[in-house]
Amino acid sequence: MSEPDALTRAGTAETARKAIHAAAGGGAAAVAWIAPPSVARAVLLFAVLIALATELLRLRVPAVRRRFDSTLGRMLRPGERRSLTGATTLAIGAALAVLLFPGRVAAIGILYAAFGDAAAALVGRRFGRHTYRPGRTVEGTAAFFAVCLLIGLAVPGAGVLAATAAAAAVTFVEAAPLPVNDNLLIPVAGAAACRWVMVLPV
Repeated sequence: MSEPDALTRAGTAETARKAIHAAAGGGAAAVAWIAPPSVARAVLLFAVLIALATELLRLRVPAVRRRFDSTLGRMLRPGERRSLTGATTLAIGAALAVLLFPGRVAAIGILYAAFGDAAAALVGRRFGRHTYRPGRTVEGTAAFFAVCLLIGLAVPGAGVLAATAAAAAVTFVEAAPLPVNDNLLIPVAGAAACRWVMVLPV
């Protein structure tokens, strides 16, 4: 396979990965926003259990691993082949958000992780020219901030200053070299930013 073909396939796989990431996060945020808190917690914790059971089978049962790799393996990053996938860590992050914060506040944090992270990855891969640390570009981080700002502005009752402050706070966390997976960190950090910066009907 030629180098351009390999790059095209890699870009297509990353786009598919982030589409799934955004859809899963959007679904989790909808549950957190709409469902009663006890129901939202039960649903998202159940999703975590299903994800962890799938991971256990994938990592321990060769036949399951082969089937997984043949269908979704191209979307995995190297570090995920012998550890948890991004989908599972996002499920855990979403569950932590609904356990720690009111439903609508948690939903905003989950949306930050779902759509902000997807935008950062895709824009950074396609347009990123200014790397400030491994895996982070100025362009990708700007896309993360812009998407988080739009999410904040869409929240009923949130003003421009509050939405901007919350987006800036969670962008700072996303950009910082912290030893925690973004999918675990951003839902919780985003919800915290909303809780303490924005005035939300909860």
